[in-house]
Amino acid sequence: MKLVVSSSRNKIVVFSFISLAIILLVECKSTGNKTNSIVKDSTTCSKTKSLNPNGDSELALLMRSMYDSLVTMNEQVKQGRVPTNFPRAFLKINTATPSDSSTKHVSFTAFSADYLNSLKKMYESPKEELKTNYNSLVQKCANCHQASCPGPLKKIYKLKLDV
Repeated sequence: MKLVVSSSRNKIVVFSFISLAIILLVECKSTGNKTNSIVKDSTTCSKTKSLNPNGDSELALLMRSMYDSLVTMNEQVKQGRVPTNFPRAFLKINTATPSDSSTKHVSFTAFSADYLNSLKKMYESPKEELKTNYNSLVQKCANCHQASCPGPLKKIYKLKLDV
């Protein structure tokens, strides 16, 4: 099929149509992938899937990234390896915006401080204390979720290791 464009007006119409089609294709492709968000810091970059059709809060995405980190750490601890590359993005736990402002109740700051202290201890852990320190870290997550958001507790408890 051969397209013959005789006048300059027809050339402009064809060019405009092709340009519009390209723009629509690019736009559809970029907006069609809104279910994934990227959580980045200087040491980690992981895709965290959005579970909310209206988008997820910064805190929800951060906590999913924390969970993914625990899953990875679980395997490392089973192999007797001390984790490396401290996830600096997790330090934003107190400033990350929650889905519901009531989530960050008065004790949230205390729970997050316990979590961060336990996380730091994990990265400085001697091999003989890996499992104990890992389970303590998992328990810090559970403690907070028992107080305010119990939905993920079952998933969190599955991360514990036999000591």
